[in-house]
Amino acid sequence: MLLYLIRHGQTDWNRDHRVMGHTPVPLNERGRAGIEAVALALKAEGISVIYTSTVARALESASILAEEWGASLREEARLNEALFEPWVGMTYGELEASEQFRLYLSAPSRARFSTNEGMADIQRRALAAVERVIAETGAERAAIVSHSDIIKPILTHYLGMDLDSMHRLSIANASVTLVDCSWAPPRIRFINLVPSKWLAKP
Repeated sequence: MLLYLIRHGQTDWNRDHRVMGHTPVPLNERGRAGIEAVALALKAEGISVIYTSTVARALESASILAEEWGASLREEARLNEALFEPWVGMTYGELEASEQFRLYLSAPSRARFSTNEGMADIQRRALAAVERVIAETGAERAAIVSHSDIIKPILTHYLGMDLDSMHRLSIANASVTLVDCSWAPPRIRFINLVPSKWLAKP
């Protein structure tokens, strides 16, 4: 099975480098255009099912894709963003003086940014969500719509990287990463393809 890992489209808070957690911030115009470009780029792939984070920006992105592809939509809370309670609403610039934020950037597995889980916990639940997709989906192709800090831990696991190296990977808004799950362990066909940067505008 081919599994397409898609990051949600841009929001105003993404644009402003502001921590969102689960705050229900909608996609902005650029975010909707980016997801529409993903929908167009992958339409011929025959993706019949989409699993999505329940956080508003991901669910909105997944709904756009499902409508364009005629795909079924399944919510999966294990794909949700971390809560980031101490930082929600703050910009990265405002967090520069925070020891825990600096640790999150340099050694995320040791940082404390949510009351209920650390990055290793997030990686475990994200991989469990992937296993659900593989187990439930009889289709040859499926998609996951989630967040950069969900997609990065999945990739570090499959690439054999240390979790603390996750921020060496770039996962842009409205980007696509392709995992070939027909291999054991899965193989990564490409990372962080952003269709809106490559598709010609009409």
